[in-house]
Amino acid sequence: MAIAANLKIEENPFSGKLGIKEWQSRQFTPPKPEEYLIDKLIPANALVSLQTSDIFGKTTLATQLAMSVAFGLPFLDRYPCLQPGKVLFINARDTDEDSHRRFKRLVREWRSVPQLSSRIDDNIDNFTHISLFDECFGVSPHLIDVSGSMTKTYAYLHQFSEYYKCKLIVLDPVEDFFPDNLKNISELYLKLRQINSTVLLVADRSRNEAFHKVEVGMSILENGLRIHSDYLGCLDTGMSMGAGIWLPAS
Repeated sequence: MAIAANLKIEENPFSGKLGIKEWQSRQFTPPKPEEYLIDKLIPANALVSLQTSDIFGKTTLATQLAMSVAFGLPFLDRYPCLQPGKVLFINARDTDEDSHRRFKRLVREWRSVPQLSSRIDDNIDNFTHISLFDECFGVSPHLIDVSGSMTKTYAYLHQFSEYYKCKLIVLDPVEDFFPDNLKNISELYLKLRQINSTVLLVADRSRNEAFHKVEVGMSILENGLRIHSDYLGCLDTGMSMGAGIWLPAS
């Protein structure tokens, strides 16, 4: 208390930030159109979450988004992919066979896309799917350990993304990529933001505390997709589940 009593307020560096005058005068700058990965919805190099309330189809929608980026397809036949490129989809629970069946089903049902097979053939290396359920690689899914330090899995992920310049990384479900007893979830965000890529966090549980710091949050509802964006506010887009594929509402 004696120190505080002898300190002049003019000498206190905190007082130089008094109020929010700087914030009030600073313009809010949303991403430019060319800085979006998916037009109007998902900025490049952003953290994005996907969750639902008792509705199946999160992984299917995440796979559709991954295919949109990998093969230059409009997301939900409505939102163009502005930056097609390499995608790394890491699944911690589905087997490789499960994911293969899902991919084949989507290819079969995505009838609205002209020349889909040739698009896939021309960009065959753009979509990499890794199942940590049955392809162990000697690592656990955890990207950070209990102390918040990066793991070998994170080092592999970071190197892969940097070398191949990934446009999108999908972690499904993201709860499996950090230990249950992690005390500070912010450490996960700090590590993910060091990756120069859009990262989609597929949430296993609705309203998980791990997903309140993302730029774009997507929630699957009974009648469509609700998107909460730092830049656009709230946007609802209609969609419905067809024969194992999400379709835009007619």
